[in-house]
This record gives sequence, C-alpha cells and structure tokens, in this order.
Amino acid sequence: MMQPNLTHRTLKPTMNELHTNLNMDLSSPATQLLPSEILIVDDTLENLRLLSSMLSIQGYSVRKATGGEMALNSVDSLLPDLILLDILMPDLNGYEVCVQLKRNPQTANIPIIFLSALDDPLDKVKAFDVGGVDYLTKPFQVEEVLARVHNQLLLKSAQEKILGLNNQLQEWVIEQNSKLKLSNTRLLETSHYDLLTNIPNRASFLKRLEQSLFLAKMDKSYKFAVLYIDCDHFREVNYSFGYCVGDELLKQLAVKLQEVINPDDMLARLGGDQFAILFSKLTDEKQVDLFVEKVLFCLEQPFAIQDHEITITGSIGVGYGQAADDVVDITLKNAEIAMQKARERR
Repeated sequence: MMQPNLTHRTLKPTMNELHTNLNMDLSSPATQLLPSEILIVDDTLENLRLLSSMLSIQGYSVRKATGGEMALNSVDSLLPDLILLDILMPDLNGYEVCVQLKRNPQTANIPIIFLSALDDPLDKVKAFDVGGVDYLTKPFQVEEVLARVHNQLLLKSAQEKILGLNNQLQEWVIEQNSKLKLSNTRLLETSHYDLLTNIPNRASFLKRLEQSLFLAKMDKSYKFAVLYIDCDHFREVNYSFGYCVGDELLKQLAVKLQEVINPDDMLARLGGDQFAILFSKLTDEKQVDLFVEKVLFCLEQPFAIQDHEITITGSIGVGYGQAADDVVDITLKNAEIAMQKARERR
C-alpha cells in the first residue's frame, strides 16, 4: 500500500414611432418604471434581506412574505407589479402559489420569477409550465437579478399598453417575448457546477462571495470567512495510480467535505485538487479554527479506491471577509496566501 503524503429581425422603420407611443426605452434605468411594487416570497430570511436590499437601493418598493399563504394574503391586499417567488417553502410551495394566482383573473397577469437552489432542468421546465416568466438559480448574482426584474417590468409595461396599439405593436411585443424565451433557453444550458465532482465551480463560488460581501456592506455585524484547501502532493496519486484514481479521489473528497459543512455554507472546487469553503454567519474565529480541524481530520481518513487505500494530507488557509473590501475575490486570494504559508510551515 502506497500512501503519498498528499492532505439575444431587424425592426421596421416605423418602430421609432412605436417607441414614441410607448414612451419607453429598453435601455432606460429602472427608475423610469417607478413606482414599481415587488413582492418577495422566501422562507429564508437571509435571501429576503439580500433581495430586499438590492431592489430597495434601486428605488423599487419592496414587500416581503415568508410563506405561500402569507404571499396570497399580501397579493389580495395589494396587487404587486412583480413577484419573486421561492419554490421550496414549508406551507404552500412556489408552484402551488403560482397556480392559484394564475387561476384568478385579477392576479393572472402578474409576472412571477421563480427563485430556487434547484438546478435540475425539469424543475425549471415545471416553473415555466405553471406560468412563471423567468427562473433565477441561487446563489444570486446582483446584476442578473436587477436585469431580469428590470426586463420583466419593462415587458409588463409594454403589455399593459398593447390594448391601445395596432397590430404592428403586437408583433413587436411577440418578438420581444421570443427573445426572452431564447434567453431562458440559454440559461437552462448554463451550468454553474464542476463536471467531475458535481459541486459548485469557481464562478459559482465567486457569485456567492459577491453576495456575502454585499451583505457585509449592508450589515456591519455580518461576517464570513473563506477556507482555501489544497491537497499536498496530489500529483503523486496521478503518477502512482493513474488519473482515473485521482479523479475518483477528488469525487470522494468532495463528498466527505460536503458532509462536514453546515447547510448555510458552500463548498466549491476551484480547479485541480483545490477546494474552497465559504463559512457564512461567522461569530468568532474560534469557530473557524474548530472547523479547520474537522476538515483536516476528514482529509486524513483513508480513501478506498479500486484496490488501493490512499491517505492524503492537505494545507488550509483562511481569509476573513470585510465590508471594506472593494474586490470580490480578495477574501479568496487572502485565503490562498494563508494556505501557501501553512504549507511552508509543514
């Protein structure tokens, strides 16, 4: 037994007239649509706070609901212009809420953007089948949320004016819908996960980091940290046992790490044998120290792959997020530097 020491038709000329009649510009800022009432429905308070903050900053009027029944009552009290609707909720799920709203003529035309951590294409297809107009996958990217909300409000405004316009305007709206559907199709084809380990990739991790930094800037008490994990001498596994064994080792390692992180935290593969963990809702550094010990212990347990038992070691660095950070990935970079120093001390 070998044990490497590894731890989006050209528009007709008359379209200018249509733009004048509509008094709108697709590239105009969201404030031209205001006041716009947006209802956010999510049973996770952190998501409510994040979405509410980013939309309020843009000038939207925001209401919040933490469940399906509460959302239906809120809509009955005052019709919103748009709804951001979570799928997984303890009472009524997002699909059920959407079906009830679409059955009611007074609420049927409210655009609904579904929110979900589910990235299965079938879940997205179901969201569109029940009447959703768009689908946002968690973790959220600030620019994407604002752009999609802005586009849906623009589309809703155009649809409300279409009754007083001629057939040429109707054709234009249909064209815009086709472009939006094409955009949604492309979104379904976009993956944010590492193909080998089936956990979030570097791009997805950076998006989550952006959210954490945004929350830290909005709430000075919110703290987070990043753990940068690098397996020591991982090349020896590939050289000694082959790349298939190395790939299987990375898969098993991802499974083990996924088991030890908290539900609110995030594990991602940065590339090669490097992983990162976003430690959210941090209260003190002792939490991180204890978690690092747990991760190191997890790494050092033997991995049974084919006919081999492989033991590895790893080097871990920690970077602490700060509201003053101007670059999204600075916390990740600091964690990488700390990891390199930890490796030098081994």
